[in-house]
Amino acid sequence: MTSLRQRMTEDMQVRNLALNTQMSYLQQVSLFARHFNKSPEQLGPADIRAYQVYLTNEKKLAPGSVVIAVAALHRWSDVKAQVDPCRTWRRGWSTPPPSDRHLGVQGYMLHPGAVPKH
Repeated sequence: MTSLRQRMTEDMQVRNLALNTQMSYLQQVSLFARHFNKSPEQLGPADIRAYQVYLTNEKKLAPGSVVIAVAALHRWSDVKAQVDPCRTWRRGWSTPPPSDRHLGVQGYMLHPGAVPKH
């Protein structure tokens, strides 16, 4: 298991994702890499977009299936960005997006007016 795959697995566990979701996300990253015949570490945002178009137009997947694949690839991008912060990934950020600063203890989005209690 690569260090990035291990980190993605740990990240999903910390975020308390269901085991089936974790397995699905890892499978989606694997299918993504096989589609391009490259390591997922060599792929970036443009490849995610191209893969999304491929799943929609050529594979004719249902919208829900495409959403799952893209969610998995965004999780992968987030993990990759944490390991290599000098690279810009999702939406051009080199650091986690501002919305991540508003996450609660277990990763749930807080109400905009809510203040975490300590």
